[in-house]
Amino acid sequence: MEQERVGAAMIFLILAFLSEVSASMSQQQQQQCGGASSAGVRAGYWQPSGSHYSPLGSIDTSLYSHLYYSSLSIDETRCSVALPSSGEESSILSNFSSSIKSSGGGFVVKTILSIGTDEFREDVSNAAFSRMASEKNLRRAFINSSIELARANGFDGLDLAWRFPATQLDMENLGALLTEWRAEIMEDSTNRSSEPLLLTATVYFSNHLFDMADTNLNYPIDDMSSSLDWVNIITFGMHKNSNVTTADAPLYDKDSHFSASYGVVSWLDAGLPPCKLVMGIPLFGRSWFLRNKDKNGLGAPTAAAGTKQRKSNQIGIIAYAEIEEYLKSQSVFVTHDDQSVADYFYSGDLWVSFDSAVVVQEKVEFVAKSQLLGYFLSTISFDDSNYTLSKQASQSWNQYHVSSYAQGSFGIMQEGAIIQDLHASTGSPSSWYSKTLSYLLLSIILVLEVL
Repeated sequence: MEQERVGAAMIFLILAFLSEVSASMSQQQQQQCGGASSAGVRAGYWQPSGSHYSPLGSIDTSLYSHLYYSSLSIDETRCSVALPSSGEESSILSNFSSSIKSSGGGFVVKTILSIGTDEFREDVSNAAFSRMASEKNLRRAFINSSIELARANGFDGLDLAWRFPATQLDMENLGALLTEWRAEIMEDSTNRSSEPLLLTATVYFSNHLFDMADTNLNYPIDDMSSSLDWVNIITFGMHKNSNVTTADAPLYDKDSHFSASYGVVSWLDAGLPPCKLVMGIPLFGRSWFLRNKDKNGLGAPTAAAGTKQRKSNQIGIIAYAEIEEYLKSQSVFVTHDDQSVADYFYSGDLWVSFDSAVVVQEKVEFVAKSQLLGYFLSTISFDDSNYTLSKQASQSWNQYHVSSYAQGSFGIMQEGAIIQDLHASTGSPSSWYSKTLSYLLLSIILVLEVL
């Protein structure tokens, strides 16, 4: 009898402790996530260069919670935000938010102005970002110009798409930039008596940057967690310089670090809360010409990048709408790779890796069950006229997100490979909680066995 009372007391104490830990974790999560909505993020990036194929008035705003204007860059001399170089783009910029918000359907879509590296002048543009971030007065000029521009054109937020900081000093300066940016946004909000602008960053797929001169290059997690509403990770474009055929945006890759799942795990392990992580999904494919058209599987030697296409205007890049045209041909052979969760097709000597609707569904399921904040699509002008992939992503999110959010489930199983606990990290608070919960539940079982 005495033994039973002791056992019952132990169980009561353990359950009380679990309740206290759960409440503490919930409070900590709320503090970390700030105003993140339980509805999550279904974002799309829109490029003014694609306005001919995707006019603002044609966008189905019901498919997105946030739309990014992508993007303006930095004035390389003054280190302020560079204004559009043409009158046409200036007009598009000034009308972007009003056009999106006045579209029919009554859907509330927030607009975000992205400021990033000029992809046609990467070295010069990145050097300007580095210089700006290194000096407090230049940071102030950049921040003030960004806030003024966002407010003047009706944007709800700002995004930094510096691709990418190249040294650890750059990373430290990035942390200072984000901290000061957040402070100025809050002061601006107080002065205007209005909602503060959102602040996000579009970054490398992993917290650690690979293939850089500095081999110990990591993002400033603490500053990012405290200053940003969320972080968009670029989980595509991983193999643009490959000389063999490969999945360019694989969900899994058991042979390397270059996969979306690895990127997600690296950010969570570094300590970024899952409620501040948004995973990227491409609406384009990576194309190559085969060296030998009879060798057409994954890992086949390539001769060159694929031909420049109209929508992307880049060699080796093909929009999903253009992929659909290829898929109508009987000479095209399509394969779904279960291990990487990626599709590819070949036709003659052309080979293309891409995300089909099936792949998009699986990726969004991964995002939802990992309890990330959401996903972003890049770029929505590459979708077809029916917004096939955007619709698939939104439908899958509505299907998987609600149940995952309610259940609080953790972890994703990779079919045919390993089970990855996405929160099994010493840097993640939820990891500590999960392990503590497991140990205490085990203690209960042992007590019951003794009794």
